[in-house]
Amino acid sequence: MQPSLPTKPQPEPENKYPGCLYLKLEGIPVQPEDQDAFALWHTSTQHQQINLYLTIKFDEQWHTIKNGRIKFGLKGGELRLKLENSEIPYEDRELSGSIELLIPQQRQELDVTKDGKGERTIPKAHSSLSPEKKPVSTELNSFTVCHITTKISEENPVWIFEEEKGESVLKGLSKKAKLATLSATALPCRVEATFEVSKRDVCLTDAEGLWPATISRNKRAVLERLIIQRLLEPKFKPYLSRAELHYD
Repeated sequence: MQPSLPTKPQPEPENKYPGCLYLKLEGIPVQPEDQDAFALWHTSTQHQQINLYLTIKFDEQWHTIKNGRIKFGLKGGELRLKLENSEIPYEDRELSGSIELLIPQQRQELDVTKDGKGERTIPKAHSSLSPEKKPVSTELNSFTVCHITTKISEENPVWIFEEEKGESVLKGLSKKAKLATLSATALPCRVEATFEVSKRDVCLTDAEGLWPATISRNKRAVLERLIIQRLLEPKFKPYLSRAELHYD
């Protein structure tokens, strides 16, 4: 039986606006080859390693204000790690470059018609069922692109997320992507991850009941900036999402 890293149940992530941003951090200890390595966590100065995996989901979210509501999303943001008794060398940071974010689509029901030459599928909206046809379902998925860069900082690693050029906001899911390999130098070991945004990272994508349809583009832009600066930005401080890992 392989030894396991001494740990306790991890805190649940804190996501203030999970419809806009959902973040979860998971740690999986790298299993040592030495079966006596369990004791090293308490007696050895040798660095022990933990693989960090990030689940992150971006989308737009509605927020009610007064007699109307706004819909907002993120153009970008920064994932910051605060480390205690641990380090992540720059070469051990793996999540970078352009990554695909999965956007699940609604399931579409199709009619499968056997015509003697195989099977062909026809969207249900364009066909009627007959005894020779049977409905099946398929799930259509699409992807968006997110660009990630890292700041060169040994003590406080930072990942910068940015939307694809031409897209208004970030949308989609990246599930359990390997973020980095953490080297724990002693116990207790702590990792705090926060996703932080500024007003330039927030984008209003829709609004209802707040101004007339005939409002000029310039006036609307001014009102949108005020809503972001005075309403949304304070709610996003000091972070939008937060997750922790503890190893004692």
